[in-house]
Amino acid sequence: MRNTKILFYLFTVSLLLLSCIKDDDDSEGMINYVSVNDHIPTFAVEDTAGNKFSSKQFVGKNSLLVFFGTYCPDCKKVLPVIEEVWTALKDDPRYQLVAISRGEEENVVSEYWVNNRFTMPFYLDPDKQVFSLFANNTIPRIYIVSPDNVVTWMSVESLELSAKELISKIKESK
Repeated sequence: MRNTKILFYLFTVSLLLLSCIKDDDDSEGMINYVSVNDHIPTFAVEDTAGNKFSSKQFVGKNSLLVFFGTYCPDCKKVLPVIEEVWTALKDDPRYQLVAISRGEEENVVSEYWVNNRFTMPFYLDPDKQVFSLFANNTIPRIYIVSPDNVVTWMSVESLELSAKELISKIKESK
């Protein structure tokens, strides 16, 4: 009985230590460099085919910006919801989705996409340079960006909305 309690305690502590949502150096705590009512910083990312996305492309569209890692348990819960949003809005030119992998190589993300049958596009930020414009740590990060390039809503570490609720928020963004 005592060994079971010790094993349970060690397992619980291990899970906390191995959490993927915060960076290794968390001495500063979580710092948001971009929050609600802030303009999106200037950045550019590429997808696996070399297609570039620039933050200037947010202008004129209601957008969903997502930072994720395929290694992150919370991201794994959020990504299927984001895929539902993509499926619902992908054919409407008024909306766009920009999903950016933080700190991962192309082959890892591509394999994860295939295994999960995701069809939404993703971009790569292997050195976390783009992510560092938004925050010092913690994923997933989800931003709704207005056609004026302003963050109107954000969520960090989790998503408490269904795809339908998130779509409504995106459509309401002004």
